[in-house]
Amino acid sequence: MMMMSSQTSHLGGSISRIMTSSLIVSLLLISLSCVVGPVTSFLLPRQLSIQHQPSIYSPINNLETQRSSLLYQSSNSQDGETATAETPASSSAAAVGTSKRAQRKASQRAKKQRQQKSQSTNVNKATSQHPEAILKRQRQRQNGNNNHATNNKRRNHNFAQRAEYLSEGTDNDYGFTDNLDRLTLTSGIPDNTANNSNNNNIQLHQLHSQRVSKLDEKTTADDVVKAIKRAQNLHDEHDVVEIAHFLLEEVDQSFAYGYRGSLLSRLAVASLHLQNYDIAKRCIIERRISHRSSMLPLESAAIVRGLLRCHRTEEAWEVLEDELSLPLEGSVQWENSDENSTQKKNDLNGDDELLHLEDESIRRRLAARDKLIHRARSISSIASRHFYEMEPTEGIKTVGKLKEMGGVVNEAGLTADDLGIPWDRLVKGAASCESKRRDGKWDNAVEGEDAASSAEIPSSWPCNIVYAVLDAMIAFPSENKDVTFEALCNALVRRTVFVTGAVDMEGCPEADRGEVAFIGRSNVGKSSLVNMLTNRKSLAFTSKTPGKTQQFNYFAVNDKPELARQIRYGDDVPGEKDRDSFYIVDLPGFGFAKVTQQLRQQWSDFMDEYLQERETLQAVFHLIDARHGPTDEDSKIMQKVGTILGAKQQAKEHCAKYIIILTKADKNVKNAKSQSNPGKVSNKVMEKLIETMKENRVGYAPIVLTSSETRLGRDEVWKYLRFAAER
Repeated sequence: MMMMSSQTSHLGGSISRIMTSSLIVSLLLISLSCVVGPVTSFLLPRQLSIQHQPSIYSPINNLETQRSSLLYQSSNSQDGETATAETPASSSAAAVGTSKRAQRKASQRAKKQRQQKSQSTNVNKATSQHPEAILKRQRQRQNGNNNHATNNKRRNHNFAQRAEYLSEGTDNDYGFTDNLDRLTLTSGIPDNTANNSNNNNIQLHQLHSQRVSKLDEKTTADDVVKAIKRAQNLHDEHDVVEIAHFLLEEVDQSFAYGYRGSLLSRLAVASLHLQNYDIAKRCIIERRISHRSSMLPLESAAIVRGLLRCHRTEEAWEVLEDELSLPLEGSVQWENSDENSTQKKNDLNGDDELLHLEDESIRRRLAARDKLIHRARSISSIASRHFYEMEPTEGIKTVGKLKEMGGVVNEAGLTADDLGIPWDRLVKGAASCESKRRDGKWDNAVEGEDAASSAEIPSSWPCNIVYAVLDAMIAFPSENKDVTFEALCNALVRRTVFVTGAVDMEGCPEADRGEVAFIGRSNVGKSSLVNMLTNRKSLAFTSKTPGKTQQFNYFAVNDKPELARQIRYGDDVPGEKDRDSFYIVDLPGFGFAKVTQQLRQQWSDFMDEYLQERETLQAVFHLIDARHGPTDEDSKIMQKVGTILGAKQQAKEHCAKYIIILTKADKNVKNAKSQSNPGKVSNKVMEKLIETMKENRVGYAPIVLTSSETRLGRDEVWKYLRFAAER
């Protein structure tokens, strides 16, 4: 019992201690609650107000979502309901104050976030051309910045739908297609003109461009030009399609005061630049049908070059023959010079009607000249394309078309500067084809059934393809540029070597190729002319002392390689001469050469025999000083040549060409190298020359004015050198 009583007393003491401890803890908690309560009421509203703030790192990609979040926040801050609904009533005043402070900071952070986003957007606008970035910028402009005011002061136009004939099948001779309704664009433009015939409102066409973001009823011609340039430079096919929709289906012929035809040509060029022939085809046809009277040759030439870029040579020829055709014979009066036109205007000053007709004639003449210029340039572009694509047959035919224009071009009074034909490029292209030909590229091409597959028949080509370009150059006004002639000489004269010097017929080399002879009195400039024609500095020996050439000097052009080693050392060098190889023969000078009378008579007898018996002689160039005209010795040469060649002509035998060359024409002009006139001959000298030619029965001979100093007449002389190469 005593034990039980002791345990009971211990249990009671423990309970009393526990109760005392719990009482103390309760008192402590009550005291702490009095202190912590205000702090809790301060922190809780701040946390509730921040929960509506969009974080900088939150995945908000859409501006609309961010804008709605800010609007929701601002509306709650105005009503004071953001945090006070969940705060204790004892701290409501402090909660409202702290809530406004927190929202103000949140608003500042959101504003800073918008500024950063705007700066990054501006950077992307200037640099990024990705389609997603472009579409994103468009949405941003539509949502917020669509109040751009145009500065264009042109009047607004009333736009109508395209003409109904574009939706109907129409026969045409342009070679593109039979019916216009079959011209469906594969790039996304449907041929739905008929479906929109009753709709006079222009639809909105959105573009990727920043300067011209859309095409609508307020769009001007300048806007369309800017959009086309931008689409062409950046290869933006989407904008090209939208512009094609706008020009072909939305606006009518009166758009931009009739400027629509030029816009269509620009769009066609841009489409061809993007290799989109379908859009270009519709633009070309629409331009021909609706705007033929306002087509400019410059635009047609640009379309031709664009078609060549897409390898559409046949279509380029169709555009050229239709839009850049030659004027009809008699339709333009070319012979009226500026002085005559001025005189006629003064004579017709009293009659307004006749004066108007004269002005119309001048306008037509200028328009025809412009068309001739761009036709020649376009044909040269086509020929260059054929040559550089290794199609010499088509290239030769094309430069033949260029040659046919020579008469009209000279009649129109056009100069080489007016035409601006890249002859050096044509020569280099033809030379590259000739190089491949010498390497055997077309050796297997034969006429007949295989000709259709190969399309290249070397048998119909000249001995050197460059001669085809030379014929066209001679037909046109001479530009006398060193770059062009250097390319020509490099293509026609690849190798030259002195073969032998003959004093009689037995010393002449084998007559296995054509040859040309240069004859004239001493110190007339024969050796200088030979060096100029071959673009060599010392092929023929030149000297100020008359009579240095005392034998018939033979120079081989385009003979087999290493021929000089064979001649000098007697080695047997393999190889064959080129097909355009020929001899240049420099005859000794007559007149006041310091030689004996016996040697002079020997030269005369040798020349008689040479002119009569040398069957391979193709041309004889008689050189005469342009300062003094023909001398007695020149008259004797004319008489000798006229007698021998005239007899061979009557006997219907092979007869060489006889050409008069007037040398040193630069001596008649002061500072000929620095002036536009590289040389001339006086009327007195010219009259004396023609009279002497008639007396010696050689009045039929052509006359060529040359100068070894200014390089005058070198292309004209090469016209006759070709006869020797083609033998």
